[in-house]
Amino acid sequence: MTPDRAQLERDLAAVPFQEGAARGRWRLITIAWPFATFGITAKDGREFAVRLECSGYPAQPPTGGLWDLAGNAILPAVKWPRGDAVFLGTFRQDWHMGAALYFPLDRLSRQGHPDWANTHPHLTWKPEKGIVQHLAEVHRFLNSRGYHGVA
Repeated sequence: MTPDRAQLERDLAAVPFQEGAARGRWRLITIAWPFATFGITAKDGREFAVRLECSGYPAQPPTGGLWDLAGNAILPAVKWPRGDAVFLGTFRQDWHMGAALYFPLDRLSRQGHPDWANTHPHLTWKPEKGIVQHLAEVHRFLNSRGYHGVA
């Protein structure tokens, strides 16, 4: 087992991840290294799958986006969550063709955005917080007043 996978598995067994799972916020669906797929619950009870590429974890943040479990592909546009302008600023289907969420915790998205560390310090990747930091932020969006369900 690689060191990055071993650390991810330790973090998944730790209290912060387990507490979120017990509260119904998220769950681990599968690990097919270097990918880990999680179900994250929205305020209307819908579960969205998020597939994260985790190589280099936790030194490097994961990258990924909404995933269609049945199709084993990026979630089709018609199934994406809808929302206000702030919500849609993160859940952008046009950003890398939906392969990454557009926010500072995503490894791919933070490339080319050196200002994000200063403008969004609360969303700076902190390896000691690990995967829960990423999952909690996606959960926060899906449970915000900006989330409007699925069309």
